[in-house]
Amino acid sequence: MDDHGRPEYDEFAPHAGVAVEKLAKAVLASKNPVYVAEIRNNSADMLMHLGGHVRLDEEKVRTVGATEAIKRLRKIGVLATDGKLDTLIEMRNGAAHAAPDSSLAQGMIFPFARTIETLLRDLGRPLDDFWGRWTNAVKDAVDEQRDAVSHNVQLRISQAKHRLEDRLEGLPLPEEIRLGPETSGFSFFFGSPDPDAHGNIVSVTGGAGCPACGRKAHVTVEPTPGKGSVAVALTCSWCQLVLNGQEEIEASEADLDPSLEVAESAHYGDHE
Repeated sequence: MDDHGRPEYDEFAPHAGVAVEKLAKAVLASKNPVYVAEIRNNSADMLMHLGGHVRLDEEKVRTVGATEAIKRLRKIGVLATDGKLDTLIEMRNGAAHAAPDSSLAQGMIFPFARTIETLLRDLGRPLDDFWGRWTNAVKDAVDEQRDAVSHNVQLRISQAKHRLEDRLEGLPLPEEIRLGPETSGFSFFFGSPDPDAHGNIVSVTGGAGCPACGRKAHVTVEPTPGKGSVAVALTCSWCQLVLNGQEEIEASEADLDPSLEVAESAHYGDHE
């Protein structure tokens, strides 16, 4: 999950595949230890070893790989057929031969999270035992009530928050800086990078607009027909969160009303 948030997708995909493989084997073993046995050369030694009647040397112990483990879990009804999960496992198996496609690997977070949730449920284990600080982000990732944009944005918010926590860990900072209290005061400037924008774009910095860390956000605001404005971009210099477009900003659920008020005052000459 840390790899995905950096974003180092070429590291994320094989690590996620290994996590699925190990947990899949845990579920198989919980049903019956012999279910993880890899059968070679028609030998029953592994079955008997896992059944407790034969003792094999450690170097001779062989368990199934990820693909076979998932196939067996599908046969006993624990997992459903999932082409995206199969793609993730293919990335894990091919990691030694070729780096996975970054854009494809990025989207593997969703089948990964769904599969882990299913396996943990079968084991009777809570999500937070496995995910720790990533639990809420993973719950968002498998929330079927959210659309794709919301899934993506909420995950990026969690990643930005944890990224900042990691950067600040161990630094001798005052609590008011470490915790990022809400701050008042805004600054703004005009700019017109988009020739199709309705009048001047205003960039506003201030408030506690970052939905990840609660610190000052830099918000780009466009005027709308009539006397109104809409936020079209948000960046945070602390946690490095970047949101582009009105749809992503709305999905972040950030409170940008103060920034919009400042921008509207600047747009329409209502500031003092």
